[in-house]
Amino acid sequence: MNRFASVSVVLIPAIALLLGSASCKKSKEETTSPTTEYSKIVYLGTTHLSQARYSIAGSSAGNKILFAGGFKGPNTDYNTVDIYDIVSGNWTVSYLSESRFGLAAAAAGNKVFFGGGMVAGSAQNSGTVDIYDVTTGGWTSAVLSQARGVLAAAAAGNLVVFAGGYAGGYSDVVDIYNAGTGEQTTSHLSGARSYLGGTACMNKIFFAGGMIGNAIYSKDVDVFDATNSQWSSSQLSTETGMVVGCSSGSKVFFTGDPQDASLIGRVEIYDLNTNHWTTDMVSAPRDEMSAVSVGNLVLFAGGEHGSIISDIIDIYNVTTGKWSTAKLSSPRKYMSAVAAGNMILFGGGLTTLNSSDVTSTVDIFKAQ
Repeated sequence: MNRFASVSVVLIPAIALLLGSASCKKSKEETTSPTTEYSKIVYLGTTHLSQARYSIAGSSAGNKILFAGGFKGPNTDYNTVDIYDIVSGNWTVSYLSESRFGLAAAAAGNKVFFGGGMVAGSAQNSGTVDIYDVTTGGWTSAVLSQARGVLAAAAAGNLVVFAGGYAGGYSDVVDIYNAGTGEQTTSHLSGARSYLGGTACMNKIFFAGGMIGNAIYSKDVDVFDATNSQWSSSQLSTETGMVVGCSSGSKVFFTGDPQDASLIGRVEIYDLNTNHWTTDMVSAPRDEMSAVSVGNLVLFAGGEHGSIISDIIDIYNVTTGKWSTAKLSSPRKYMSAVAAGNMILFGGGLTTLNSSDVTSTVDIFKAQ
C-alpha cells in the first residue's frame, strides 16, 4: 500500500522526551559520508537557560543551538527560545508564537522547525510549526495537518517530518515539510502512537516504538525514504515507549522505557549498511534518558531507575564499538540534549521525582 498521499496543507498531559534531530548524510552510492572522529568528551562548565523548565524541544543549525518551549508543572508552559552561539559562547532569547510543551524539533539547512505541542492545564493541542532562520534571526510559520503533542520529528535533506503524537487519541499522521520549496504533504505511520522516537541517517528517517495505549507500548519502526517518499518497516526487539533516538555513521540508536522492566537500559542499534539489528546496554539500567550524537560518539545521559535520578553519560564510540562514561554536573532526567559542531549541551530537566523541581542548568561538553 502506498501510504504517501499528497495533500495540500495551507492527552492526557504528560512528559515528553524531546531532542534535536540527529542525522547523517548519504552519498550518491548510498554509503555514509565521513564522520568526524572523536575519542572523548570534556566538560567545559555550566551555564543556564533563561527559565527553569523541562519537556523542551532542542535542535541546532549552523553554529546555533536552540532550546524551545517547555513545562513547569502543573499549569505553566513557556514560549521562550534560548539560543546559544557555540562560537561566541553567548546566549540570546527569542520566542515561539505560542507557549507549549511536548513539541518536537528538527532542522534542515539554516532553518529549525518547532512543531505541535500541548498547552499546560488544558486538553488543547497545538498545530503550529514555528520556523527559525539562524541566518536572519527571523521567524515564519506553518501549520500541521492535525494539532497534536508528544510527537516525533526528524529531517533528511530538505525534508522535515513530524510523525505520530497524541490528539485526544493516538495519531498516525505524518506531516512532511520541504524546506527548499515550502511544499507540505501528509502521510501515515503503520500504526497510531505517541512518545515515539525519531532520527535520520543516510536519507532515511526512522520513527520507532511509542505508546499505543495506557502503559501499552509498540515495537514498530516506520522508515521513510526521503529520496523517493516510500515507506518500509522494521521492529525493535521489544515493545518500548518514551523513545529517544539519534544516529552516527551508518547506525541508528534507540532507547526508552521497555514494556519488560527487566530490559531497562537496553539500546537498540540498526546498521543501514548490513540491515541488521543488535542490542546493547548502558552502564546502569535507567529510562527517561536523553540521547544525542556528535561525530562518531553517541551519548545517553541522565535518566531514572526506580527513585534514583542519574548523572551518568554513557558514551558509545561507533568506530571502536567501545563504551565509556562521563558525568553531568548534577543528576537530571527529561533534559534536552543538542549538539552543534563538536559542542554538546544538556539543558533543563527535572532534578527529583517531583515535577516542580525543574532546573535551568545547561552542561556544556566538547568532543575531542
